[in-house]
Amino acid sequence: MYRSLMLLALFSCLNLFGLEFSDYDSGRDLPSDKVYPQGRIFPFTGYAPHNLDEITESGFTLGGLAYGTRVATLREECAKKGVPLIYIIKPKVNGEDITLKMLSDKDFKPDWASLKAYVAEEVKAASAKYPSIAWWYLTPEELRYWRANEFQYLKEIYQTIHEADSLKRPVWMYIPGHYQLDALFRYTPYQDIIGKGMYVNYSKQTSSRVWVRWSSENQIEALKRDGNSSKFALCVPEMFQDQPDGKMEMIEPRVRHDVYLSLACGSRGVVIFSLARRRTMDNETHRHYFDAYKKIAGELSGESCLGQVFLFGEKRNDIAGKVAAGTPEITIRPIPGRDTEFTYPAVTMTELLYRGARYLVIVNSAETETEYDISKIPAGVSAESIFDRQQLDIANGQIKLNLKPLEAKIIKVELLKK
Repeated sequence: MYRSLMLLALFSCLNLFGLEFSDYDSGRDLPSDKVYPQGRIFPFTGYAPHNLDEITESGFTLGGLAYGTRVATLREECAKKGVPLIYIIKPKVNGEDITLKMLSDKDFKPDWASLKAYVAEEVKAASAKYPSIAWWYLTPEELRYWRANEFQYLKEIYQTIHEADSLKRPVWMYIPGHYQLDALFRYTPYQDIIGKGMYVNYSKQTSSRVWVRWSSENQIEALKRDGNSSKFALCVPEMFQDQPDGKMEMIEPRVRHDVYLSLACGSRGVVIFSLARRRTMDNETHRHYFDAYKKIAGELSGESCLGQVFLFGEKRNDIAGKVAAGTPEITIRPIPGRDTEFTYPAVTMTELLYRGARYLVIVNSAETETEYDISKIPAGVSAESIFDRQQLDIANGQIKLNLKPLEAKIIKVELLKK
């Protein structure tokens, strides 16, 4: 009887002000030293890291992906330093790496039994040698579903990896950025991670960055159709060329907008393409990009632990938000040269319940300043803007925000401490 009364009192307290503030955390029982989905570490990394120490000291949580001879050296560096690893599966036939060109050749007839045996042996050997493997990465990339050999290869190798891996770690293969929902859905049975390119500038959406929402929601919807709740989507943002409009000062706000909008839409990790110092960008551009991603890595994996909120928070819709002044909606044509249009709110707000607080992830996709009103805020709570550590005024259950162009904010709403 006493216990029942205590639980009733606790429930009443949590709902005293019209909003539940339960201690929700869907990953509470996961180990803290493993990468999601097998642990609590938020996945944040990039392709082609130049220096492993540089990225891990910057808050990156995975060793990244590599090409050529760097694949083997990065594996050894990760193993030596205990850094979680994305292991690249590179099947061979007659000692030669399988390529897209090889698979697309009509005369190429794989010996599937031998190929699967090769992959199974590699998975088992890699698991024994590199215990810090977090994910498997299937190559060659960009296997096309309309090419019979390529798609059968995807199915066979995916199945083989899962059968050979006793830990059932997830498998990912990169998909091109222009793939839409129906195309993405073809891949969900044969991948545990959906991560297509989200290269906004490259996709000619520099001034239409709500394209990230279209891109991210297509991934999430494809996974919902698949129906396997253990699978998840990634944000794969760009870092490989100078700004098409020459606006170096816009790199940081653009990067922050793209990453946080994708996370607000449901992505559960970030893999940047790429960290390499490419000829298509100058050193100053590279530094601006890296510093912007480094800052986000610190926010997601550092003291604020915002990555945990995105991974293990529960989506709610109790608090409301609307544009009070500025651009209310943005219409985009996601595929250049096609007439199909989509219209989205200029401001995206996602509400997450996590460990006794509500987190409001608010992203302005407009290129102009926007006044944004948040309502249905109950009495007896405080509201803090996480990034600038400012306490926000709450008047008549409302918070009024002034959002800069492309600004991302996260507001933490919690019960006042007594």
